[in-house]
Amino acid sequence: MSYIKTIITEKVIPSTSILKYLLVIPCVNREERNAINVIDKTFKGFEKSGLFTSNIFVDILLLESGSKNTEYLNCIDEYINNYKENNIKINVMYSAVSLNGNSNTLRMFMVIASMDSKKYDFVIWMDDDIYVCKNFIENADAWIKKYANYSLFSSLYVPYDSFFIKNKKYIHHASMHGFYGTCCTIFKPALAKYVIPLWNDEHFDKFNYNPDARFRDCLRKYFPKINRICVSFPSLVEHMNIGSAINMEKTVKKGHKAKFFIGEDHDPKFYLKDDL
Repeated sequence: MSYIKTIITEKVIPSTSILKYLLVIPCVNREERNAINVIDKTFKGFEKSGLFTSNIFVDILLLESGSKNTEYLNCIDEYINNYKENNIKINVMYSAVSLNGNSNTLRMFMVIASMDSKKYDFVIWMDDDIYVCKNFIENADAWIKKYANYSLFSSLYVPYDSFFIKNKKYIHHASMHGFYGTCCTIFKPALAKYVIPLWNDEHFDKFNYNPDARFRDCLRKYFPKINRICVSFPSLVEHMNIGSAINMEKTVKKGHKAKFFIGEDHDPKFYLKDDL
């Protein structure tokens, strides 16, 4: 399958290369779905981490799910106005119809697939209820350059079991079958076209698959021989675990959490490590 080689090139990207990232976040007014809005805390965490003042090229795209009231996104205006002179661009794509988590995420993949294939090097798919480490984007950039070309997709958030690789400190392998949680999923834009055709698979609908499971199993159907993905160690991102808009409940401490999160106030300094 030669097309895999355009995604899994097995080549380290030079640390001096300038990559372009699209950071995408599907979002919804969680209060309309009996959950808690925390996107303001997520963006405050981005700011604290230095994301908006970084020299790394990042465009941020929020995909709003067609909420009746979108005032919960007013908090984003502060960052758009305060950092408009920086590299960061923040855009919101609204929907004229109400979408659920699955249909809004499918829209995300369709938007990515419709873009010029050379516009972005990698997509960083995140949730609207996360914490990130200090200097998150610098660390993500360094890790992606070193390891992302060795995996169909990668994750910098790891709530499942992962396994050491000999002589490697900051990368683990994980079972592709066991992947879940899209708090920080890394993939190349070209991967979107393999996700879209199977997204509404009858089996997925019958068993109420969430977006992370659909993404995983769409790719497993297209790439059945790939059974491992590369993930970071430790995790650079943590799930707030404050209730689920998808499951329509405010129950706290019920969802998944990273097994080894470096912490909001800690910097793993991947970008300085010769042995990364």
